[in-house]
Amino acid sequence: MDAGSSASVALSATALNGFSSQISVQVTGVPAGVSVSPTNITVVPGTPQQVMFNAAANAVSASATVTFTGTAGSLTHSEGLSLAVSALSNGLPVRTRYVRTDATTEYYLWLNQHWIIYHASTGRYFVTDPSSNQVIVIDAASQTKIGTIGVPGPFGIDQTPDGTTLYVGTLIGDVYAIDPVAMAVKQRYIASEIGPSGFPAQTALVLSDGRLALLGEESHGSSFVAIWNPTDNSVTSYSADQGVTGFTLSVDRTQIIFGNGGSLCEVDATTGTSICAAGTSLDGVSLEHILTTPDGKYIILANNLQTDPGSVAVVFDAQTLATVAQFSVLGDTSSGSGFFVSADSTTLYTPADPNATAIIYAYDLATQQLVGWVPNIFVETLEGGAVLGPLNNPYLLATDGTSLFAGPMEEGVGFVDLSVLQTGPEGTQFTSGYLNPATGPASGGTATQWSVEPPVPKLKSIYFGSQQATSISASSDTPFVTVSATSPSSAPGAADVYLFTTDGGMQLLPEAFSYGPTILEVTPNMATAEGGGTGYVYGYGFGPLNAITIPPGLTVTVGGLAAQVTAFNGNAYDAGYPPFPLESIAYTIPPGTSGTSVNVAVSTSAGSTTATGSLTYLPSTQPFPLPGSTLAQGIYDSYTDLYYFTDTTKIQVYSRTQGKWLSPISIPGAQRLWGIALSPGGSLMAVADASAAAIYLLNPANPSSVKAFSTGSEPYGETLPCGVAISDSGIVYYTTVGQGIGGADEFFKLDTNSGGITSYGIEGPDINGNAYLRTVITSDNSQVLFNDDGEVISIDAATDTLTEALNGYTCCYGNYELALSSNQTQFTATFYIYDINLNGESYYALNDREILNIVYVYGAKLSPDGQLLFQPSSNGIDVFGNGVGNLQGRISLPTGLSPNFDALVDDGTDNVLIAITGTGNGIALVDLTSIPEPPPLPNDTMAHHRTEPGNRGRRSTKLAGHPDGTRPTTQNRTVPHVTRTLLPHPK
Repeated sequence: MDAGSSASVALSATALNGFSSQISVQVTGVPAGVSVSPTNITVVPGTPQQVMFNAAANAVSASATVTFTGTAGSLTHSEGLSLAVSALSNGLPVRTRYVRTDATTEYYLWLNQHWIIYHASTGRYFVTDPSSNQVIVIDAASQTKIGTIGVPGPFGIDQTPDGTTLYVGTLIGDVYAIDPVAMAVKQRYIASEIGPSGFPAQTALVLSDGRLALLGEESHGSSFVAIWNPTDNSVTSYSADQGVTGFTLSVDRTQIIFGNGGSLCEVDATTGTSICAAGTSLDGVSLEHILTTPDGKYIILANNLQTDPGSVAVVFDAQTLATVAQFSVLGDTSSGSGFFVSADSTTLYTPADPNATAIIYAYDLATQQLVGWVPNIFVETLEGGAVLGPLNNPYLLATDGTSLFAGPMEEGVGFVDLSVLQTGPEGTQFTSGYLNPATGPASGGTATQWSVEPPVPKLKSIYFGSQQATSISASSDTPFVTVSATSPSSAPGAADVYLFTTDGGMQLLPEAFSYGPTILEVTPNMATAEGGGTGYVYGYGFGPLNAITIPPGLTVTVGGLAAQVTAFNGNAYDAGYPPFPLESIAYTIPPGTSGTSVNVAVSTSAGSTTATGSLTYLPSTQPFPLPGSTLAQGIYDSYTDLYYFTDTTKIQVYSRTQGKWLSPISIPGAQRLWGIALSPGGSLMAVADASAAAIYLLNPANPSSVKAFSTGSEPYGETLPCGVAISDSGIVYYTTVGQGIGGADEFFKLDTNSGGITSYGIEGPDINGNAYLRTVITSDNSQVLFNDDGEVISIDAATDTLTEALNGYTCCYGNYELALSSNQTQFTATFYIYDINLNGESYYALNDREILNIVYVYGAKLSPDGQLLFQPSSNGIDVFGNGVGNLQGRISLPTGLSPNFDALVDDGTDNVLIAITGTGNGIALVDLTSIPEPPPLPNDTMAHHRTEPGNRGRRSTKLAGHPDGTRPTTQNRTVPHVTRTLLPHPK
């Protein structure tokens, strides 16, 4: 066995001649650094006893024969077992690690007991990251990230008992089945198709008979639980009058265990019978995290109503829910979210308050006594100022069956080694720190310093990666303590820094020192061949911390050509460094050859590094300036093969075939033309005047005759039209500019045959001067789509029936984006992606680097088949794989795009887009046909879907022009389900 791992053996006795007594077993010959559990072994003849050997991470290599001696009265018998221990090869004395995964979920803000699982047959951890639309895969043996699986909004994860399938509930509400070996999605179950009436499930747990226990919106206390059979699609649905909090299964997967208000309840998944525990035993007990011991005997909850110096762990019998024990524990028991039990069910771990100390306490469950402690990882979060380690996080732990525990953290996964418990007083505690300088050559010899909180630590050793540092010291420098160490030699790249003290304390600083420069990401990763746009390189070791001037000797080359460095930021996160000392370089992208991928290299005085093939060149843009114009929106007319753009008082006409501007179309009386639309049949064009309160109607094939319709007579709503769509029968669907009145309607239809105006009674955002609301109509004239600042509404054109897509936003908490693919299968609104039947599919996902230095403008478009989504920004275009919503590529353009209203125009036939540039004073052709398309979502069937996954609680990229002010909705919304049975709640 390896140091830092565990192994088990089955010890059994065979009775001879009627023998039936218990046998007491002693174990001798165990090598140093290896412990045996349980410490007191008793064997009953015919009943195997599992014995666990735990090798400490610092155990040395050894071979030994372990002797088991059984004694019963005057009888004794001995057996030997060969045991070999291999010391860790990486040089570090612990297996505690932090692995950067680029996760973007603020895990500590969520209530989710099922972030992570360990898959034994592959030796992999699978971690859900809903904000990045990925399930992250970690190899347990190497403690490295080995891949990701694209799943929109993955939340609660579980696996089948045989390990052949993983099931993931999502914030979208869909359920995904994953092949853990291939690390690929096998099946997507659309929320609206789960059961006869649909069930949006955020968590999916596998019962012993193969059915799934589903929980709805766990993050806000769901009231809905369902048992679903994927084979026949039958559903038994329950509702909880107090709202479900904690949600898990018994170890044998036959019972659903949950909190219902102040009650702890179990439901037998086969019979439907239930029991609940309530009363004084649950006073102050948190039901947000329900911990079951691996042997299935007990349920452990936290009670946080006790006084310092500790709180209380409450132990329940898992079969009867009777209280078995209550005992005081040190640590943070506000929710019990960090509680975990050893694989042999003998030890309860209780992490300390992450805002106080980074300690994990261990309690013997049999004696209920403190038996030791270990240092925890302390990693500061990017938002909120909280700090946490993997055992402090809400509902996150998984173990490989040894004493190594893992859980998601800020931008990564933490591993904590519990194989060796410290005893006696707690060791020195540390918070985050940042080395200065944080970079040096691979040859070593860089003298570094960082600050820690007092008292002055008694240093034992400091490691840079797996190598020990030299010249280590610590000195008082009120109000902080300065730690000094000289870097050893190492391979180029980022290295974790470990500090160990003689009293058992530990500090882990992830990727804190960079041997030479380290590149994490080059973005944009695409540029048009003429270059000229701005590129960014993110990483470490580019220059001094907190520097804002370009460091001497810093150079960037692109495809071997020197690029002009235009800016440097030694603190790219601005608000601080957590969890990494991220730096950025801005540079001007040089020209290149279309169709080639080139290297981007960074050099400093400490070394150089190259990101191979990190920038791909696309065809050059073709600009067509139009001086003096202020274009707002454009459309393509396949019947005339022309593009039409709204200018201030006229419609500008462009011919891509001829490659030039044609004579404009005059609009008599126009004051500020804004939205423009073409009927599906192409015979009618509607144009909104956002200043004159008018809509103009014309035939693009004969534009000399223009009809004007006033929208200024509507007494109950806003009157200035902005976004328009028009049917073949001449019905114009339009939105209006908010005037800050409050409570006014902003969604209407105009019958150009009669001049009559109908309000849909939909209150708009009413933001003063807002002219970004828009609308689209399907090619068969049957369906009209509105986006009310996040609330997506579908109108049946024949009946004027309204249907809402509850996608996680409600008015007014989104933006005004809205676009429909030309094949009518996909549309986007408010950073969400839907199919035409309002099934939510995904949402935009960027990592924490990609949200920097980017401002979106309006004008998103989809590829003709809907598989690519093009989102314009102030200086380029982001490309999202529509099925999952992940950023597939970022394109740098040599000119800025217009923030006026709608920056991109598509022709519905290819991926050549026309961008409105600058302030609306020109256009440019952008050829994106070489960008590969992702495969569609599996089982991408159409069905009506409604789900409200809630606020994802993550930093986000803003659209230019979107107001900061928001206001709550006054509408009440419900989620349809099948008929429910009330979940048990004691009277």
